[in-house]
Amino acid sequence: MSEQRRIDLLFAATVRVLALARIARRSAPALAMALVIVVAVHGTLGGIDVASVPRLAMDVPEGYLAGQRTAAVAPPPTPRGRVAEVVAEEAPRAAPALDREQQNIARFIAARYRVGVDATSEFVYHAYRAARDIKVDPMLVLAIMSVESSFNPKAQSHAGAQGLMQVLTRVHAEKFVPFGGIPAAFDPVANIRVGSAILKEYINREGTVEGALKSYVGAALSEHDGGYGAKVLNARERIAAAAAGRPIPSEMVAAPARVEPAPAMQPVSVIVETRTPLIPDESRQAVPETALPLNEAREPQLRNVSAPGVKPAGEI
Repeated sequence: MSEQRRIDLLFAATVRVLALARIARRSAPALAMALVIVVAVHGTLGGIDVASVPRLAMDVPEGYLAGQRTAAVAPPPTPRGRVAEVVAEEAPRAAPALDREQQNIARFIAARYRVGVDATSEFVYHAYRAARDIKVDPMLVLAIMSVESSFNPKAQSHAGAQGLMQVLTRVHAEKFVPFGGIPAAFDPVANIRVGSAILKEYINREGTVEGALKSYVGAALSEHDGGYGAKVLNARERIAAAAAGRPIPSEMVAAPARVEPAPAMQPVSVIVETRTPLIPDESRQAVPETALPLNEAREPQLRNVSAPGVKPAGEI
Protein backbone atom coordinates (compact mmCIF):
# COMPACT_ATOMS: atom_id res chain seq x y z
CA MET A 1 0.00 0.00 0.00
CA SER A 2 1.33 3.33 -1.00
CA GLU A 3 1.93 6.15 1.35
CA GLN A 4 -0.86 8.23 -0.12
CA ARG A 5 -3.40 5.44 0.36
CA ARG A 6 -2.48 5.08 4.02
CA ILE A 7 -2.94 8.82 4.64
CA ASP A 8 -6.39 8.78 3.04
CA LEU A 9 -7.60 5.90 5.25
CA LEU A 10 -6.35 7.59 8.41
CA PHE A 11 -8.10 10.84 7.47
CA ALA A 12 -11.37 9.03 6.77
CA ALA A 13 -11.23 7.24 10.17
CA THR A 14 -10.61 10.52 11.97
CA VAL A 15 -13.59 12.15 10.29
CA ARG A 16 -15.85 9.25 11.26
CA VAL A 17 -14.75 9.36 14.92
CA LEU A 18 -15.44 13.07 15.08
CA ALA A 19 -18.85 12.54 13.52
CA LEU A 20 -19.73 9.83 16.07
CA ALA A 21 -18.62 12.09 18.91
CA ARG A 22 -20.79 14.89 17.63
CA ILE A 23 -23.77 12.54 17.35
CA ALA A 24 -23.21 11.19 20.85
CA ARG A 25 -23.05 14.70 22.29
CA ARG A 26 -26.29 15.69 20.61
CA SER A 27 -28.06 12.50 21.66
CA ALA A 28 -26.82 12.53 25.26
CA PRO A 29 -30.13 13.76 26.76
CA ALA A 30 -32.04 11.09 24.89
CA LEU A 31 -29.64 8.40 26.04
CA ALA A 32 -29.94 9.60 29.64
CA MET A 33 -33.70 9.46 29.50
CA ALA A 34 -33.56 5.98 28.04
CA LEU A 35 -31.25 4.91 30.86
CA VAL A 36 -33.68 6.33 33.44
CA ILE A 37 -36.58 4.44 31.86
CA VAL A 38 -34.61 1.21 31.82
CA VAL A 39 -33.63 1.59 35.49
CA ALA A 40 -37.20 2.45 36.46
CA VAL A 41 -38.64 -0.55 34.68
CA HIS A 42 -36.03 -2.80 36.21
CA GLY A 43 -36.74 -1.32 39.65
CA THR A 44 -40.45 -2.07 39.50
CA LEU A 45 -39.81 -5.60 38.32
CA GLY A 46 -36.61 -6.51 40.13
CA GLY A 47 -37.11 -4.85 43.53
CA ILE A 48 -34.68 -1.89 43.20
CA ASP A 49 -35.51 1.12 45.37
CA VAL A 50 -37.04 3.64 42.95
CA ALA A 51 -35.98 6.45 45.24
CA SER A 52 -32.47 6.05 43.77
CA VAL A 53 -33.77 7.49 40.47
CA PRO A 54 -34.32 11.22 41.06
CA ARG A 55 -36.42 11.95 37.96
CA LEU A 56 -38.78 9.09 38.66
CA ALA A 57 -38.98 9.85 42.38
CA MET A 58 -40.46 13.25 41.60
CA ASP A 59 -43.54 11.55 40.10
CA VAL A 60 -44.11 9.11 42.99
CA PRO A 61 -47.05 10.04 45.29
CA GLU A 62 -46.07 11.55 48.63
CA GLY A 63 -45.74 8.98 51.39
CA TYR A 64 -45.19 6.06 49.07
CA LEU A 65 -41.39 6.10 49.30
CA ALA A 66 -41.48 6.44 53.10
CA GLY A 67 -43.70 3.39 53.31
CA GLN A 68 -41.38 1.47 51.03
CA ARG A 69 -38.34 2.36 53.13
CA THR A 70 -40.13 1.40 56.36
CA ALA A 71 -41.11 -1.95 54.91
CA ALA A 72 -37.58 -2.52 53.64
CA VAL A 73 -35.92 -1.88 57.03
CA ALA A 74 -38.65 -3.39 59.22
CA PRO A 75 -37.16 -5.38 62.12
CA PRO A 76 -37.65 -9.11 62.28
CA PRO A 77 -40.82 -10.25 64.02
CA THR A 78 -40.59 -10.33 67.80
CA PRO A 79 -41.50 -13.56 69.59
CA ARG A 80 -44.87 -13.38 71.28
CA GLY A 81 -43.41 -13.91 74.74
CA ARG A 82 -41.05 -10.95 74.41
CA VAL A 83 -43.56 -8.36 73.21
CA ALA A 84 -44.37 -7.02 76.70
CA GLU A 85 -40.68 -6.77 77.63
CA VAL A 86 -39.77 -4.88 74.45
CA VAL A 87 -42.66 -2.46 74.93
CA ALA A 88 -41.67 -1.90 78.56
CA GLU A 89 -38.06 -1.15 77.57
CA GLU A 90 -38.93 1.23 74.75
CA ALA A 91 -41.82 3.06 76.40
CA PRO A 92 -40.77 6.10 78.47
CA ARG A 93 -41.44 5.89 82.21
CA ALA A 94 -44.63 7.73 83.05
CA ALA A 95 -44.70 10.08 86.01
CA PRO A 96 -46.35 8.48 89.05
CA ALA A 97 -49.88 9.55 89.83
CA LEU A 98 -49.85 11.33 93.19
CA ASP A 99 -52.75 12.68 95.18
CA ARG A 100 -52.75 16.19 96.62
CA GLU A 101 -51.12 15.14 99.89
CA GLN A 102 -48.30 13.33 98.11
CA GLN A 103 -47.78 16.22 95.71
CA ASN A 104 -47.40 18.62 98.64
CA ILE A 105 -44.81 16.32 100.19
CA ALA A 106 -42.90 15.98 96.92
CA ARG A 107 -42.74 19.76 96.47
CA PHE A 108 -41.68 20.29 100.09
CA ILE A 109 -38.87 17.72 99.80
CA ALA A 110 -37.71 19.15 96.47
CA ALA A 111 -37.49 22.67 97.92
CA ARG A 112 -35.93 21.65 101.24
CA TYR A 113 -33.29 19.23 99.93
CA ARG A 114 -32.78 20.72 96.46
CA VAL A 115 -33.82 17.60 94.59
CA GLY A 116 -35.77 17.52 91.34
CA VAL A 117 -39.53 17.26 91.68
CA ASP A 118 -39.60 14.25 89.36
CA ALA A 119 -37.16 12.38 91.62
CA THR A 120 -38.98 13.31 94.82
CA SER A 121 -42.28 12.26 93.27
CA GLU A 122 -40.77 8.83 92.61
CA PHE A 123 -39.50 8.59 96.19
CA VAL A 124 -42.85 9.62 97.68
CA TYR A 125 -44.79 7.27 95.40
CA HIS A 126 -42.69 4.19 96.25
CA ALA A 127 -42.52 5.09 99.95
CA TYR A 128 -46.31 5.15 100.11
CA ARG A 129 -46.57 1.87 98.20
CA ALA A 130 -44.05 0.08 100.41
CA ALA A 131 -45.62 1.48 103.59
CA ARG A 132 -49.09 0.45 102.47
CA ASP A 133 -47.96 -3.12 101.73
CA ILE A 134 -46.32 -3.68 105.14
CA LYS A 135 -48.62 -1.36 107.12
CA VAL A 136 -46.24 1.30 108.42
CA ASP A 137 -46.43 5.07 108.41
CA PRO A 138 -45.21 6.34 104.98
CA MET A 139 -44.28 9.72 106.45
CA LEU A 140 -42.05 7.94 108.97
CA VAL A 141 -40.31 6.17 106.09
CA LEU A 142 -39.78 9.49 104.32
CA ALA A 143 -38.53 11.05 107.57
CA ILE A 144 -35.88 8.32 107.91
CA MET A 145 -34.82 8.97 104.32
CA SER A 146 -34.48 12.69 105.03
CA VAL A 147 -32.31 12.15 108.12
CA GLU A 148 -30.24 9.29 106.72
CA SER A 149 -29.41 10.44 103.18
CA SER A 150 -31.13 13.79 102.51
CA PHE A 151 -32.84 11.96 99.62
CA ASN A 152 -29.58 11.09 97.84
CA PRO A 153 -30.02 7.56 96.40
CA LYS A 154 -26.24 7.21 95.94
CA ALA A 155 -25.35 8.06 99.55
CA GLN A 156 -22.88 5.74 101.29
CA SER A 157 -21.40 5.93 104.77
CA HIS A 158 -18.03 4.77 106.05
CA ALA A 159 -19.79 2.03 108.00
CA GLY A 160 -21.21 0.52 104.81
CA ALA A 161 -24.76 1.92 104.92
CA GLN A 162 -26.06 2.57 101.42
CA GLY A 163 -28.91 4.20 99.57
CA LEU A 164 -31.84 6.37 100.51
CA MET A 165 -32.52 4.65 103.84
CA GLN A 166 -28.83 3.82 104.52
CA VAL A 167 -29.31 0.08 104.84
CA LEU A 168 -26.31 -1.90 106.12
CA THR A 169 -25.96 -4.29 103.20
CA ARG A 170 -23.48 -6.56 104.98
CA VAL A 171 -26.13 -7.23 107.64
CA HIS A 172 -29.21 -7.36 105.40
CA ALA A 173 -27.71 -8.82 102.22
CA GLU A 174 -30.35 -11.56 101.96
CA LYS A 175 -33.12 -8.95 101.75
CA PHE A 176 -31.69 -7.65 98.47
CA VAL A 177 -31.67 -11.08 96.78
CA PRO A 178 -35.14 -10.61 95.21
CA PHE A 179 -33.90 -7.33 93.68
CA GLY A 180 -30.70 -8.74 92.18
CA GLY A 181 -28.27 -8.63 95.09
CA ILE A 182 -26.35 -6.00 97.02
CA PRO A 183 -25.80 -3.67 94.00
CA ALA A 184 -29.56 -3.01 94.10
CA ALA A 185 -29.04 -1.07 97.34
CA PHE A 186 -28.56 2.06 95.23
CA ASP A 187 -31.83 1.46 93.39
CA PRO A 188 -34.46 3.71 95.04
CA VAL A 189 -37.27 1.17 94.78
CA ALA A 190 -35.25 -1.72 96.23
CA ASN A 191 -33.74 0.42 98.98
CA ILE A 192 -37.11 1.80 100.07
CA ARG A 193 -38.62 -1.69 100.11
CA VAL A 194 -35.82 -3.21 102.16
CA GLY A 195 -35.51 -0.25 104.54
CA SER A 196 -39.25 -0.21 105.20
CA ALA A 197 -39.23 -3.96 105.89
CA ILE A 198 -36.38 -3.52 108.40
CA LEU A 199 -38.27 -0.71 110.13
CA LYS A 200 -41.38 -2.91 110.36
CA GLU A 201 -39.35 -5.72 111.94
CA TYR A 202 -37.98 -3.35 114.59
CA ILE A 203 -41.43 -1.95 115.37
CA ASN A 204 -42.79 -5.47 115.90
CA ARG A 205 -39.82 -6.42 118.05
CA GLU A 206 -39.56 -3.29 120.21
CA GLY A 207 -43.25 -2.46 120.41
CA THR A 208 -42.78 1.30 119.98
CA VAL A 209 -41.66 3.63 117.22
CA GLU A 210 -39.03 5.15 119.50
CA GLY A 211 -37.54 1.75 120.25
CA ALA A 212 -37.60 0.82 116.57
CA LEU A 213 -35.73 4.00 115.63
CA LYS A 214 -33.20 3.27 118.36
CA SER A 215 -32.57 -0.14 116.82
CA TYR A 216 -32.55 1.27 113.29
CA VAL A 217 -29.66 3.60 114.11
CA GLY A 218 -27.78 0.74 115.76
CA ALA A 219 -28.17 1.84 119.37
CA ALA A 220 -30.36 -1.01 120.60
CA LEU A 221 -27.92 -1.90 123.38
CA SER A 222 -27.11 1.68 124.33
CA GLU A 223 -28.81 3.81 126.95
CA HIS A 224 -29.98 6.33 124.34
CA ASP A 225 -29.70 6.96 120.60
CA GLY A 226 -28.00 10.35 120.77
CA GLY A 227 -31.14 12.18 119.68
CA TYR A 228 -31.65 10.22 116.46
CA GLY A 229 -35.25 9.26 117.23
CA ALA A 230 -36.20 12.81 118.17
CA LYS A 231 -34.72 14.12 114.93
CA VAL A 232 -36.61 11.57 112.82
CA LEU A 233 -39.90 12.32 114.57
CA ASN A 234 -39.28 16.05 114.07
CA ALA A 235 -38.75 15.43 110.35
CA ARG A 236 -41.95 13.39 110.30
CA GLU A 237 -43.88 16.31 111.83
CA ARG A 238 -42.51 18.66 109.17
CA ILE A 239 -43.51 16.28 106.37
CA ALA A 240 -47.00 15.87 107.86
CA ALA A 241 -47.40 19.65 108.09
CA ALA A 242 -46.36 20.05 104.45
CA ALA A 243 -48.81 17.32 103.40
CA ALA A 244 -51.69 19.09 105.13
CA GLY A 245 -50.67 22.56 103.99
CA ARG A 246 -50.02 23.74 107.54
CA PRO A 247 -47.11 25.95 108.65
CA ILE A 248 -43.90 23.97 108.81
CA PRO A 249 -42.55 23.59 112.39
CA SER A 250 -38.97 24.43 113.18
CA GLU A 251 -36.35 21.88 112.22
CA MET A 252 -34.10 20.04 114.64
CA VAL A 253 -30.79 20.72 112.92
CA ALA A 254 -28.62 18.38 115.00
CA ALA A 255 -29.16 15.71 117.58
CA PRO A 256 -28.67 16.91 121.17
CA ALA A 257 -25.18 16.35 122.44
CA ARG A 258 -24.66 13.69 125.05
CA VAL A 259 -23.96 15.19 128.48
CA GLU A 260 -21.44 13.21 130.47
CA PRO A 261 -21.60 13.44 134.29
CA ALA A 262 -18.83 15.53 135.83
CA PRO A 263 -16.13 13.49 137.60
CA ALA A 264 -16.37 13.49 141.41
CA MET A 265 -13.65 15.56 143.12
CA GLN A 266 -11.28 13.71 145.46
CA PRO A 267 -11.14 14.73 149.15
CA VAL A 268 -8.21 16.84 150.21
CA SER A 269 -7.02 14.10 152.57
CA VAL A 270 -6.66 11.71 149.66
CA ILE A 271 -4.65 14.24 147.69
CA VAL A 272 -2.36 14.90 150.65
CA GLU A 273 -1.79 11.19 151.29
CA THR A 274 -0.69 10.59 147.71
CA ARG A 275 2.15 13.09 147.95
CA THR A 276 5.75 12.04 148.72
CA PRO A 277 6.29 12.18 152.49
CA LEU A 278 8.55 14.93 153.66
CA ILE A 279 11.51 14.49 155.98
CA PRO A 280 10.66 15.54 159.56
CA ASP A 281 11.91 18.93 160.64
CA GLU A 282 13.84 17.46 163.59
CA SER A 283 16.21 15.64 161.26
CA ARG A 284 17.22 18.74 159.40
CA GLN A 285 20.43 20.52 160.40
CA ALA A 286 20.32 24.24 160.75
CA VAL A 287 22.79 25.86 158.42
CA PRO A 288 23.36 29.59 158.53
CA GLU A 289 22.28 31.27 155.34
CA THR A 290 25.44 33.34 155.37
CA ALA A 291 27.52 30.18 154.97
CA LEU A 292 25.65 29.07 151.83
CA PRO A 293 26.17 30.23 148.30
CA LEU A 294 23.74 32.80 146.96
CA ASN A 295 21.79 30.31 144.84
CA GLU A 296 21.48 27.83 147.72
CA ALA A 297 20.59 30.27 150.50
CA ARG A 298 16.87 30.23 149.65
CA GLU A 299 16.23 26.47 150.01
CA PRO A 300 16.95 23.95 152.79
CA GLN A 301 20.27 22.18 152.66
CA LEU A 302 19.25 18.51 152.67
CA ARG A 303 21.96 17.05 150.54
CA ASN A 304 23.89 15.37 153.40
CA VAL A 305 21.04 15.03 155.89
CA SER A 306 19.36 11.70 156.47
CA ALA A 307 16.41 10.70 158.57
CA PRO A 308 16.98 9.09 161.96
CA GLY A 309 17.77 5.43 161.68
CA VAL A 310 18.62 5.77 157.97
CA LYS A 311 22.25 5.26 157.06
CA PRO A 312 23.93 7.51 154.57
CA ALA A 313 24.26 6.33 151.02
CA GLY A 314 27.25 4.03 150.50
CA GLU A 315 27.16 2.50 154.00
CA ILE A 316 26.01 -1.01 154.68
